[in-house]
Amino acid sequence: MTQNERGRGATLLDGGAPLGAALGALIIAGLIAEFNSWRTSFVVAGIGTMVAGLFAWWYIRNHPREHPSVNDAEASYIEEAHAADQAAEPAALSGNVLDFFKYRSVWGMFFGWMCFNALFYGLLTWMPTYLSKVHGLDIKEMGGAVFTMFFSGFVGEMVGGWIADKWMAAGASRARVLRTLFGIASVLATIAIYTVARFKDPVVVVALLSTTLFFLRWCGLFWCIPSILGTRKRVGFLGGTMNLGGNFAGVGMPIIVGLIVQATGSYDMALMLFAAAGAGLFICSTLLIDYSKKLPV
Repeated sequence: MTQNERGRGATLLDGGAPLGAALGALIIAGLIAEFNSWRTSFVVAGIGTMVAGLFAWWYIRNHPREHPSVNDAEASYIEEAHAADQAAEPAALSGNVLDFFKYRSVWGMFFGWMCFNALFYGLLTWMPTYLSKVHGLDIKEMGGAVFTMFFSGFVGEMVGGWIADKWMAAGASRARVLRTLFGIASVLATIAIYTVARFKDPVVVVALLSTTLFFLRWCGLFWCIPSILGTRKRVGFLGGTMNLGGNFAGVGMPIIVGLIVQATGSYDMALMLFAAAGAGLFICSTLLIDYSKKLPV
């Protein structure tokens, strides 16, 4: 993607997660209600996932010129943008990927994405149970509530990517745009999730959780960071490093929340843990990462 399109490109790619969770909530809840079997719903979901994977394998190309829908003007426009990016890369590179870990920005990216995923996967895995156990929602009501929450996240992610690209196209610096958007997103998401435990009305709770996800998903812009910090040859390594932190959180957070709920008999401490993850996201994304230059690695 070109510089002025990367925000929308990153959020469109990452937006599949909340959109899939939203649609999946309706589909899975409907299948369970229809067949009275979670196994059948999982089989249908698995087959659908394999079909989507085959479509992606067939449709996606390694280079724009390989795609039949891309004309010469579009391909040249992208290649010129890539050439400009390459010309701006540092002249002296260390050549050792381990040198990335000497830089605060890389650790900020790693732990920032970890905090983001701690909050997102915590909500994804535990909010249906929370809504059912604490607020008494049945399977159909829960499917509608989860759809509302995660579709709000998808819409928020598209809005965040659009704002970022339009603001930078208007002349704002990349650092100013990203720090501002990440700061707003993490603060508002943290406030919303912190407030959830104070309300008993399920409608208000779902509205607050939807607000949390709307702003949290602005942070899909994190997928711009590997290409900001690294040269073209190192973007894959940085992206994998960032996502490793996210996967640590994705695996660990549901287990930690389960232990907290089992030990305390309440979701209040789990919600506070989510709020702490939001605070960590704010610190990492606004204070630790230097968005103004590529690292000489």
